[in-house]
Amino acid sequence: MRLLSSLFLSVSLLLGACTGTIRPTERHPQGFLPWTDDAAVYRFMPGDELDVKLVYNPEFSDRVIVAPDGTIELTLIGSARALDRSVPELANELQERYARELRRPELSVIPRQFGSELVYVGGEVQRPGVFKLVHRMGVLEGIIEAGGFLDTARTDQVVLIRRTSDNRPMLKVVNVRDIIEGRVRTDDNDIPLHRFDVVFVPKSSVAEVDVWIDQYITRILPFSRSFNYSVNRASVQGGFPF
Repeated sequence: MRLLSSLFLSVSLLLGACTGTIRPTERHPQGFLPWTDDAAVYRFMPGDELDVKLVYNPEFSDRVIVAPDGTIELTLIGSARALDRSVPELANELQERYARELRRPELSVIPRQFGSELVYVGGEVQRPGVFKLVHRMGVLEGIIEAGGFLDTARTDQVVLIRRTSDNRPMLKVVNVRDIIEGRVRTDDNDIPLHRFDVVFVPKSSVAEVDVWIDQYITRILPFSRSFNYSVNRASVQGGFPF
């Protein structure tokens, strides 16, 4: 009985290899962290628009846009650095600076528009490039925004790369074919994109994820696993921070 079971398993694996159904193992390629869907704290980037509202001195309130160098210009205190700071971090620093000029410096920082909401879609798509997140967009919608798949695309092994709040990359393989063909619920599987995500559609399958990453990501995308990017490149130079 054990011999028959082993033989059946061997034949099944062989047939799977012949029909091309072997997929990359869902594990963590070298240099990538385990995937997590936890949302990172939003940090300001060039192109973002925000209000600085002073509660007791509204005449000094400002609506400003984060400049390419990461700074904002405020009427009373001049230049302040907003790049890569969260709302509470920026509000605390500004309040300390306004306290040198005002008796009651209480204020609030309110994000208004997010000019840095960008994603990159590349590989076997009609129009690879950088796209703006103008609404809730999943992996499939990002590919549609890039003109859809080419005939050569491997639709069941789309790669999604995202960086954590401490700037370390994660990777997930997404089976977009199942979403398109209705075999799974879209809401459960079409992962919502975050700013600066990389969606890469490969041309063919590779069983080993590490080899796959080396062939299809490292050598093709402007991406380095250890590179600490400066986000204003995306807004100013038209490139992408990976």
